[in-house]
Formats: sequence, C-alpha cells, structure tokens
Amino acid sequence: MQQNQTTGWTPDATQREIIEVNDGCHLVLAPPGCGKTQILAERIRRAHAFGVAYEDMLCLTFTNRAARGMRERISENIDDSATGDVFVGNVHRFCTRFLFENAVVPAESAIIDDETVTSILAMYLQEDEERALANRQRQQYYRQIMFFSHLMFEVRHDIPKSLRLHPECVTKDDVAVLRAICELQIRPFTPEAMIDVYEHGDFYLDFVRSDGFDVALRQTAVQTVMKMRYAHAYEAYKQQNNLLDFEDLLQKTYLALSQNSSYKRYPWIQVDEVQDLNMMQLAIIDALSTCRFGEKDSGDATGRGTIMYLGDEMQAIFSFMGAKLQILELLKQRCKGRLHHLGVNHRSPKYLVDLLNTYAVRELHFDPELLPEAKKEDEAEGNELRIVSSDDVQTAFDDAVRMAMGYFNNYPDETTAIIVNANNDADEISKRLTEKAQPHFKVSGTDLFDTPEVKLLMAHLSVLANERNFLAWSRLMKGLMVCRSNASARQFVHRLEVRGITPADFFDYENSTYIQEFSRIYNERDIVVFDTETTGLNVFEDDVIQIAAERIRKGKSIGKFSVHIETGREIPKMLGDVPNPIIDERRHQTIRSHEEGLQMFLDFVGDDVLLAHNAEYDYHIMDYNLRRYLPHVDWQKVHPVCLDSLKIIRLLRPDLKAFKLKLLLKELHLEGENSHLADDDVNATVSLLTYCNTRAQELIDSQKEYIGRKTTQERIRLLRQNYHELYATGRERLYCREHRTEAPAIVAEMKRFYGQMRSNGWVREIPKLEYVFRFLINDVIDEQRVPSLKEQLDAHIMEMNTFKEADLCGSTTIDDRVFVTTIHKAKGLEFDNVIVFDVVDGRIPSFFNENNPKGLAEDARKLYVAMSRAKKRLVITYSKTKQLSRDVRTQQLSRFLNSVLSMFSRQ
Repeated sequence: MQQNQTTGWTPDATQREIIEVNDGCHLVLAPPGCGKTQILAERIRRAHAFGVAYEDMLCLTFTNRAARGMRERISENIDDSATGDVFVGNVHRFCTRFLFENAVVPAESAIIDDETVTSILAMYLQEDEERALANRQRQQYYRQIMFFSHLMFEVRHDIPKSLRLHPECVTKDDVAVLRAICELQIRPFTPEAMIDVYEHGDFYLDFVRSDGFDVALRQTAVQTVMKMRYAHAYEAYKQQNNLLDFEDLLQKTYLALSQNSSYKRYPWIQVDEVQDLNMMQLAIIDALSTCRFGEKDSGDATGRGTIMYLGDEMQAIFSFMGAKLQILELLKQRCKGRLHHLGVNHRSPKYLVDLLNTYAVRELHFDPELLPEAKKEDEAEGNELRIVSSDDVQTAFDDAVRMAMGYFNNYPDETTAIIVNANNDADEISKRLTEKAQPHFKVSGTDLFDTPEVKLLMAHLSVLANERNFLAWSRLMKGLMVCRSNASARQFVHRLEVRGITPADFFDYENSTYIQEFSRIYNERDIVVFDTETTGLNVFEDDVIQIAAERIRKGKSIGKFSVHIETGREIPKMLGDVPNPIIDERRHQTIRSHEEGLQMFLDFVGDDVLLAHNAEYDYHIMDYNLRRYLPHVDWQKVHPVCLDSLKIIRLLRPDLKAFKLKLLLKELHLEGENSHLADDDVNATVSLLTYCNTRAQELIDSQKEYIGRKTTQERIRLLRQNYHELYATGRERLYCREHRTEAPAIVAEMKRFYGQMRSNGWVREIPKLEYVFRFLINDVIDEQRVPSLKEQLDAHIMEMNTFKEADLCGSTTIDDRVFVTTIHKAKGLEFDNVIVFDVVDGRIPSFFNENNPKGLAEDARKLYVAMSRAKKRLVITYSKTKQLSRDVRTQQLSRFLNSVLSMFSRQ
C-alpha cells in the first residue's frame, strides 16, 4: 500500500491487511497502542474510493471521546466535506437518531439520565430525592426497579432471553413469590401470568396480604409486588411524559428493526470496542448490516456487505454495565478464518510492551502469538518500571502525590496520571494535591456534566434551541426557584404540556397563550399562509426562489399568490433521495428578479398576519433575503408576528411521532399534498389549520382555568421575575452573526447565564467550568462554519447534552499535566507516566470476588488496563498495612503481579 497522501503515514503489514478488507465478516484483536484509530479512518477513505457511499457507512464507537477522535482523524485524512455523511458515534447515539428519524417514538420525546430516573422513583416511593442520590443502597434498589420495568417490556414483546438487558433483576425470591401466586390461582407460571401481576399491582398487593397466602412468604411477596408496582408506575410515567431512558433506546430500536425490514441497512460497518457491548447492542448491529448470520454464527454470512469488529478481551472491564465477554467468543466463531490481529505497538517502548505481553500471557492466559511487538526500541534508562511500598494507606496517599509532583517538575512536557480503583481514593488524592497547590484534573465520582449547576446551564441552552423541551424546562423551574423540587417542576411542566402551553408563552402574553392567540387570529383576522422554496437551508446566505401564499378568512381561501425568483446560487438537484421538482417547474414559469418577486409578495400580504409551517425557517430566510435585495424594508418591523403551524400542532398533539406535512396529512386524514412545491405545501398547511383550530377550541377553557389558579399565577410570577429577561435576551441573539464577544456565541451565552445565576446566589461556583468553555472553544465549535448562536445550537446541543468529564481529557482544553482518575474512566486515555495506586490483594483483586472466577478474571483485566495507560513510565504502589478499627492488618502486593515482579525495580 502506498503512503497516505494526507498524513505521510505508512501502515505496517498487520495494519495493511485490515485496511484492505473489502467484504465479509471480520474480527480484529486490537491491543492498546497499535494505531487503531488511524486504521479505521483509512478504511473509510479506501472504501469510498472503491465506491461505498459515505451515507452507507456506519462507524460505532464506545465513547463520545472515541467518536470525536475518529471524526478528527477522518477530517485529517480525507479532504472531502461529504465525510460528514458517515455516522460516527456510540450505539446509544445511533439508536437516538434512528428512533427520531424513523418516527418510532413521539417527536417530542426526551432522554432522561440516571439522576432523573432516581428523581422519578423517589417521587413514587415518597423518599427525599437528595438523600436517595447520596445513598448507594437506595440507588441500587432504584436501578433494580428500573431494570424490572425493562425486563417486563422484553417479556411482553417476546424478546429472546439471550438478549435481555438485566435478567438478574428477577431474584430467586421474586420467582418463588410469583410461583406461589400462580399456584394459589391454579394457573401455570407463564409470561402472561407475570405480566398480569405487573399490570395489576394493587390487586396482587391485597392478594399476598390475604389470609390464604403463605404467611412465611408474605413479607417477601409484599416486597416483590411493590417492586413490580413501582416498575409499572415508572414505565407509565415515562409514557405520559414522552420520556426515554438509555435502555429504552436499545429496546425500542431492536424491536423496530426486528419487526420492519424496510429500515435502512448498512453495507459497510465497523464496530470498535466490541468487548464492551451487551448482547442486545450486538443484535442491533447485526440487524443494521446487510450481512445476515445463521443460528450458528458461521463466518459465511449471507448477503453482500462488510462488517468489521474490533476489540481487546484484555480490556473487557465493563461487566457492571452489562457488557458480555462471551460476545468476543461468539464473534471468534462467527469470523472463523477471518480473524486478524494488530501486531505492532507504535506507542510504547519495548520494556513496557514486554511487561504487558508477559502479564497478558501469564495472568490473562492470552495467546502469545496474538500479542504485538514493540516498534520503539528505546532502552530503559532505569526506574521506568517501579514497585513502591508504603507503610500504610495514609503514607501511600502522600507517596503517590510526591511522585506525581516529581514527574511534574522533572518532565515539564509530560503528563502523569494517578490511577485508582475507587472514587474515595481519587477524592483523597485530589485533596492532598490541592493542599500542595499542585494543579491537576480529577476524573472520578460525580461527573462535572452531571452536576445540577452544569445541567442548569445546558437546560438554558436547550430551551433556546427548542422551547418545548420538557426536561430542560423542568430543570429550569427547579433551578430558578419556581418549583421546590424536581418532581414538582416536572409535574408543573407536564400540566402545562397537556393543555398545549409552553412556559415561553408566559413571556410573550400577559393573560393568554400561543394557542389562544392562534385561535383568536384564525377566527377574527385574515391570515396569509405562505411557504418558500430555497437554494438550501442556510437562512443567512441561501436564496428564496419561490414564494407561494394563500389568504384565508376563517379557514376559507380568499386569494392565492405564487412567484418564482431568480438566483445565482445552485439549486439542489435532489431533495434527499427525491428529484427536486422545482427545477422542472421553473422551466414553465416567469422568473422574476429578487427585488420584483419579493416586493410582489409584500404587496400581496399587506397588513395581514403571516403563518407558515416551520415558520422560524421561512420567516428568517425571508428576513435575510430582504436585507440583501430590499434593504429599505424592515421585515421584522413590518411583520413582527408570524404564526407557526408546526409549533401549533406540536403543542396540540405532542403524542405524534412526526410533524412533517406529508406525515401529518396521512396521520390526521387531511386533504392536501406535500410535493416539495410551495403551492402544494401551502394548500396542505391550510388543511392542517382547520384541524388545529378545532383542536384548540377543546383546550382553551382548560388553559384559562389552569392559568387562573392561584398556585399557577404565583409560579408564572416567579418565572417571569427570575428568567424572562435572560430568556428574551438569549432569543434575541439567536440569529446574530455579528456578536461582539471573543468567545463563540454558545460560550458567551453560557457565561451570561452563569454570571446571572451566581449573582442571584442560585448556583454554587463551578471550579471546572472554565475547562468546559475552553473545550467548546478549542475542540467543538468551528465559528467560521457556524458563527451564530442558532447555528451553534443546531450543530452541537444534542452532543453537548451527552458530554462527560472524560471527553475533556486528551483534548486541547486541558493544560493540566497531572490527572487523577479511576481505572474505568482512564480506559481509552494515555499518559507519559502512570502511578497505579495501592495494588494490594483485597483491592485488586477485590475481596468480594474471592470466590467468583469471573470477577477475579475481570479484576486482572482492570490492572492490565491501568498499566497499559502508560507511554513511558509505570509505578505500582501498595501499602503494607491497613488500619481496621483497633487492629492493623498486614497487606500483600496483588497476586496478579507475581508473574512480572522480576521486570520491576522494588523500592
């Protein structure tokens, strides 16, 4: 293979073999440091050169950080903006896109995190939310309830047992209780019986408390039925509020793909870190491939296509998240005869590679033939591999801090990580580094992006991007002191939503709502319904090339208008996969100049109220066209109001799965045609308005009654007092490209909001917030491509809501050179110097895994992951004693290191 023209990179023989794979099902064993990311990017370049369309490629990674690294490498290697059509992301992100783009879930659905799950369940269990979040045992119980709700979804939809996400949530006691119930009812213990108990919790709670039920089992039975009752309530709450958790994303995607063969399949897929997948994720990937696999998973897949799996069983450490090591064994069978391995470690010197390889063979029982050799022949100068003992744990903390500071001072261009096994250790080390005034970055415990303060910042941005965002408004209601708890905040926003009200209505109207104003205007004034066809989606730069309009009075047409306008810009030949009909249409029409066509439309509208479907787009592209071609016209002053039928139908029917005109016409059985010509789109919108007016009448009385309540009025007052100015100013800045701040618009908006929150005393100081700002400025936002706040929100708000602290590591954001991290969060990162803290029996391996062979094996892999983060130097520390109450217990260096002790120097 020739040298890559963009980077000057020449692949080694094992890399070349993988790059040149063109078809079939392949598994690549990829140890750390073997240039995997470069290979994956090069495979995309090569596949496209051989005719694979970018939109037919699917690249799945495990973390956001890995996905961003992949996208950056693709941009470096391939000079083609169309590479943006390649999906690069993790499985959950793909599932999110799939569910919304294919209208599998309601379009207004929101994705909840673990903290929101806890908040919902705490509400049902009538427990204090903050205490529940701080109590690990309660958190575990809450998770079991959530898992049970998902298991019942799987049972109800007959999802194969092998794919179920958390079957362990049904305990032996639960099974005994359910069997006892069935025996008393003289019926078999079947899935249907289980579903019956799940859906009728109150009845069965009385049943197990009745005299006829086994007294010895009664207390256990009450606990089981209560767990099922709460699980059912949790599921119902999500349905009522259009909420999805992370397990929902997987289950609903799997079900949709297994039931409908018409969804897009991908002929070219590569999946990284397959050892971290669970069985359902693998089944989703299988369903997305054009390849088809037999029951025995032979390598002879049917159907044309390529699917490449990359993984490293030595780094399989996420079993607590449902990852299954058996997936690699399954894939080895599936890819028999098509198994590859990367044979050269390009990152680490020979002494480190030799250490890791020896450990892999002797402790992980890995085949030595599949291990990489070192490319770097650097010889050790001395003390690169050390084992350092301390008298006790407290001394071990100080020793780790001392060594990290030594590396910091002696090697000013290098990074150092102290890698720990527990969050408490990370907190203590971070505390001691701070006491020594040593700058560092800690990645452990509560994630920066999971803190209430950062979530509040993201909520503000989210409602600027989408004023109907249920979760964002709920967070704002709590954070802005409008509601006292997260539960009451969600309840308030839900009660508004079911009445067709968005909280933003209270800023725009004193005693009315958007729906009430629409109804009043529809029945009292003439409305000009209009639609534009354009050269593209950029409201700032693209041209309007057709305007169609229809004047209606109480729903009846009283005038029509259409004009085609010149353009010097290219008109897209295709709209998705459909030929653009306007190209042929313009051959038969009179084409007006910009000035004439726009003025004709203004003359037709006069003083009437404007309305469009997705009016935010049409209104603003008209605004910028008028600024260019009729600069004397102040569009926003002449027409300050433009109603939006898309917003109206979203408010009236948040349960609908899609809001495109074509789908609305079909779903609501309305007259009209959506042909991508402005005339037809206007007719379809007029038809939709008739439906909306009828629906609005059904809600207005309920709106007025609820808004008139004393408690509602007080909340409206607080919302206006605490947020109106902040929100209004943010909205005013959305379409401003000429902002006067040095930072990108999103960062400027975050700083403005945060400053006001701090000034009001509503949020604590966020010490690491500057890292977030730098990350957005340096690694995320391209101001030249997306200069305005609106463009930046459209491009990044979804991604921003999934950020984790670890995403900052390895970016240009972090100028710290000392890191403190847990093993799990260190995976995928690399540092010049690594100090693995307190590697003793009882920690690694864990005391709790002594009689658990699988747990012991995973602990051995955890140590491998920790050690393999090092690029130059590795230190293992351990404490010789541990204080237990009044006794002092002797501790031993981890048994996992016995086979490699000779490779370390001891201190």
